[in-house]
Amino acid sequence: MSTPENDPQTPSGDPNPPQYGQRAPQDPAAGQPPYGQQPQSGAAQPYNPYGQNPSPYGQVPPNNNPYGQPAPGNYPPGQQPYPGGFQMPQQGNFAPPQMPAHRPKELDTSFWAIIASGILFAVGTISSVFSMDVASFRRELSMVPDLESQLQTAGLSLDQMVGMLPTIQNTVIVFTVILLLVYVLVAFMVRKGSNVARIFATIFAVLSLLGLGSGLLLALSVILGVVGVVFAWLRPSSQYIAARRAARTAGYR
Repeated sequence: MSTPENDPQTPSGDPNPPQYGQRAPQDPAAGQPPYGQQPQSGAAQPYNPYGQNPSPYGQVPPNNNPYGQPAPGNYPPGQQPYPGGFQMPQQGNFAPPQMPAHRPKELDTSFWAIIASGILFAVGTISSVFSMDVASFRRELSMVPDLESQLQTAGLSLDQMVGMLPTIQNTVIVFTVILLLVYVLVAFMVRKGSNVARIFATIFAVLSLLGLGSGLLLALSVILGVVGVVFAWLRPSSQYIAARRAARTAGYR
């Protein structure tokens, strides 16, 4: 006959102690409710070594998130957390490129310089052509080496070439007016902020250097053209042209 001292039972009197990985049943007499149930009102609460708050960290984190971050779905619009708890910056807040409102004065200076260059070019060319009479035109032709032999090969004579002076003058006027319109168009496009027009103005300025010694008006035309191109390539002008190109790429016209 066994005695209580020799009975192989656990101190709680349970003949079947819980195995490894199993939770021991709670004793209703110990004042703790079974797992998953809230304690009854007025029942004795278990001892908490950290104070009255059941959280071991002293504060109840919002939305039951132990890391202190808002629960999913509570983030501001456009902000989502990274996996480590960091907030992702809001997307799409970069302002699109805007069309610049103020044109720099350098482009205005370039515009007027190119206009003046074109006008001086037209005036100088037409005046030089109409200042030539038949005698001076014959003298200029006679100074060209082997001109008479070339004219004879073409079936012309020097007198016939001199008689074509009025036709030559009218042709020069037509081409001069066309070049003046090109100057004006390039000047307006440069002031508007066209990089292609600025490149064309640079090419015209380089080519005009060939006629630098053709007279006072033509020399002034070349100098003003170079000045207009220089002002078109200054930093404020380049920044304005780059801003317009970026705005046109974004959809502005």
